Amino acid sequence: MDEGVKRKLVGASALVMVALVVLPQLTPKSQNAEYLSESVPLETHIPAMDMPLPRSLSIPVSGLLAENQSAGEKVLMQDIKVDTELLPIQGFEVPVTDLNGQAALWQIQVGSFSKAENALKLRNKLRLAGFKAFEQLTNDNQHTRVFVGPSTQKSKLEKDLVKINKEFQLTGKLAPFQNR
Repeated sequence: MDEGVKRKLVGASALVMVALVVLPQLTPKSQNAEYLSESVPLETHIPAMDMPLPRSLSIPVSGLLAENQSAGEKVLMQDIKVDTELLPIQGFEVPVTDLNGQAALWQIQVGSFSKAENALKLRNKLRLAGFKAFEQLTNDNQHTRVFVGPSTQKSKLEKDLVKINKEFQLTGKLAPFQNR
């Protein structure tokens, strides 16, 4: 390639690089986009939106269910065919409902720990074993509790409780789910 063409290409690329680096530094409006908010008018006439809340939000949380309340009745269902595979369904427990008609949720409290690291270790072990485990701080932020659940299937959680107590040498307890 001719020496003059090489110099012109190098010079042109140097100018492009300088333009890409220096020009954004020279324009103050490229630093942030605050100037854009000045051009948007503030909405002062917001219409009233009187509409009912969804049922799940409009119902106040009722009292806890009694611990001796039995599980729901079993409903027999037919096997489901997905693509070419037949998936067997053993039974489905109809959830117990509270006074407001909401399905009751249950959870297993597995343990309570003063050190969060210990709670997280147990939570991870439970998850590796196939359980839906989570942790939650107590109201005083001093302890971390580990739970399995929640589920509307109380009878399944009762079976899981026996399995967890046996496999992990724990003494968990089944309780109504409280979302704080």
